[in-house]
Amino acid sequence: MLHLPSDMVAATELVASVWQVDVSQSHVNPGLLTALVHAGNYVAGGFRGAELMAVCVGFFYAPHEQALHSHLAGVRSDAIGTGWGNAIKRHQRDWCLERGVTRVTWTYDPLVARNAYFNVHKLGCTIDAYLPDFYGVMGDGLNHGQPSDRVLAVWDLERPGPRPPAPRGAQPPVAVLWSEGGRPVLDPRRALGVGTCRVEVPNDIEQVRRTDPGLAVAWRLALGEALGTLLADGWTVTDFDRRGHYTLTRSN
Repeated sequence: MLHLPSDMVAATELVASVWQVDVSQSHVNPGLLTALVHAGNYVAGGFRGAELMAVCVGFFYAPHEQALHSHLAGVRSDAIGTGWGNAIKRHQRDWCLERGVTRVTWTYDPLVARNAYFNVHKLGCTIDAYLPDFYGVMGDGLNHGQPSDRVLAVWDLERPGPRPPAPRGAQPPVAVLWSEGGRPVLDPRRALGVGTCRVEVPNDIEQVRRTDPGLAVAWRLALGEALGTLLADGWTVTDFDRRGHYTLTRSN
């Protein structure tokens, strides 16, 4: 857990770096972090020696005794893929269970495949809702010029962790949204009469945003129609495959 004023400054700087903004525009600031800690909320970091490598911030919401909203989590760019994200979420899980908290929620961009794989497959989160343009216009380097659609991930801390891998050689279910030549193709009719379907996303939407912002927006709109409609119609996200797609199962 972070406590020292210097920790709060370092956390603010790390968050600014992850979201590619000036530190004065960081999504958190030392005063806010100090207040959150003082009120008993979750503000944690992972250190390598004296260097802060990862940060995670969450706050309680009603019912206070059972639910925490994990507002943000970030890993230093040179440490992505080295286990820091998993380590800090496991720390958050242990911290919550020690306090009787069994439900943690957060929002994430459903177009970012590595986050979807981590949240849905590795942690075993469910997706409760699709939230169109949830934060409105965002000016940070990751989201500038793009609608801020998010999904609400729910982490049931009493459930088993990672989902089992798909059977070797198993064919993916029928696609409702897929890629042809890098462009999204959407056909909702494919979900009719089947019990399982898939919704594909690009392997690296952040690269697409840098090289072709218009194509990134097209993917955003297509994913919103595909995933948002399926969730609203009672489908459930049951996994995210490393090949780059959500797997959904009809739940009614």
